[in-house]
Amino acid sequence: MMASRWNRHRILALVVLLSVPCAAAPLRSQPLQDASWQRVTAHLNGVFSPRGFFNILVRLYSLPSLKSAQFNLRQSSVVLDFPPGTSPVTSGQIQRIEKDAGYRPGQVEIQRIPARSFAENGPGWTKIKHPQSKHAVIRWLKQNF
Repeated sequence: MMASRWNRHRILALVVLLSVPCAAAPLRSQPLQDASWQRVTAHLNGVFSPRGFFNILVRLYSLPSLKSAQFNLRQSSVVLDFPPGTSPVTSGQIQRIEKDAGYRPGQVEIQRIPARSFAENGPGWTKIKHPQSKHAVIRWLKQNF
C-alpha cells in the first residue's frame, strides 16, 4: 500500500516537471526585442547659442532612456542616442521638449542602428546623467558637476 502511494507521488511529480516546459513554450514564441540603438536627430530652428542648447538639455533629462547627446551649434541640431531595450522615442516627444523650452519645433529624424555596428560615441558627445537622489540640491549637483 505504501509503495503504490510512493509511486503515485513520483508519477505526479514527473507530470508536473514535464508540464512546466510546455507552459513556458508560448513565452518563448514571442519575438525578441529589437537589439538596435535609436538615433534621433532634431533640428532646432534657429537655436545657435549655448544658452539655448542648455535650455533644451535641461528638458532632455526628462527622457529616462537617453544615454548621450551631441550638439551642433552651426547646424542648429542635436543628435540623441537611446540604447536597445528602452521604450522608443517619438518625434512628437522631442518636438514637445523643444516647444516647452520656448523654441519652434523643427524636423526630427529617427533611425535605427544595429547594436553590432554601433560604436561608443567619441569626442563631442555628452553623456546624460540621471541622478536618483530624493534631495533636489543633491540631484542638481550630480547633474551639473
